[in-house]
Amino acid sequence: MMIDKTKQLAGEAASEAEQPGEATVEREGFSLWKRLRSPRTLISFGLAIAIAVFAFRGLNIDISQTWSYMRSANPWLLLLGLVVFYMTFPLRALRWRLLLDNAGVPVREGRKSWASLPALMEYMYLSWFANCIVPAKLGDAYRGYLLKHNGKVSFSSTFGTIFAERLLDMIGLFGMLVISGYFTFGAHMPEGTQIVFGFGALLVVAILTGLAGMRWLSPFIRRFIPHRFHEVYGNFEQSALRSFSPAILPRLILMTAGVWLLEGFRLFFVIEALGSEGLMLTIPAIIFVALASSLLTALPITPAGLGVVEGTITVVLTFFGIDKNLGSAVTLLDRMINFWSIVVFGFILYLFSKRK
Repeated sequence: MMIDKTKQLAGEAASEAEQPGEATVEREGFSLWKRLRSPRTLISFGLAIAIAVFAFRGLNIDISQTWSYMRSANPWLLLLGLVVFYMTFPLRALRWRLLLDNAGVPVREGRKSWASLPALMEYMYLSWFANCIVPAKLGDAYRGYLLKHNGKVSFSSTFGTIFAERLLDMIGLFGMLVISGYFTFGAHMPEGTQIVFGFGALLVVAILTGLAGMRWLSPFIRRFIPHRFHEVYGNFEQSALRSFSPAILPRLILMTAGVWLLEGFRLFFVIEALGSEGLMLTIPAIIFVALASSLLTALPITPAGLGVVEGTITVVLTFFGIDKNLGSAVTLLDRMINFWSIVVFGFILYLFSKRK
């Protein structure tokens, strides 16, 4: 009997070790520093560097010419691009608060709220910082944990609203990508862009399938989840499904469209900063390139698509007849705004934040 009991405990321990990150975070918390030092993270950075080197060598990029283009950029227009990009964070935070309220996640206790707009912006920025330094979009889990850590909120319920937010982002991004691609290329898309569309369609289908599965196959899904995790999954499922309602859907659509338009204008100001005649792109083309860049950051193999984005977007720009060295300058300047600025400012915020 003692042996059977020991086997049972060992089996439970093994089962817990195999559970997804959500359940682990619910029980044990989330250490960003520990994740950063993990072999998986170090390997992903090594892979990102290898991909970037391979891409730039394959394209035969002239580093000195690219650097010359970058040095000639107008710093004030680059700063304007940075401001436009950072305007997305309060808009994203407002949208997240709307999802939290609609899902019934308890973010207030009397007059005290642990989900004020400044707090949500801080959680969101720290999560983006995490996504830039660890792979597999673990920053999303970190954001959910930050709200749990600073308030009396279930992590799984919070993560359900983040899942709903990601669904909005992917549908909005992919929809605008298709529209801008049509106005840019017409019905005949260049061969290389098919990879971008295929990846976007795959992500949208995967997320919609997950949402539909929760809605229609909940009892079947629960059969494969250990009983002790039923409450965790139930909270996640309930908040994900309740995040949307016809009453708030128009506002969610407008906010999502606003986020992705701002992402497009970020790249517009980067291109204007270079002020080269070789960069005569239409607004739909600029939006297409910016959204393709944002889509590729969802790749889980490297932090925020590092390496993959730089190489792919440089290639996409050549479809518009842009010199590859000039295209690489555009890509690197844009990544200074939407990647490296988050690494630098996010690290400073992480050091001094009382909510981390």
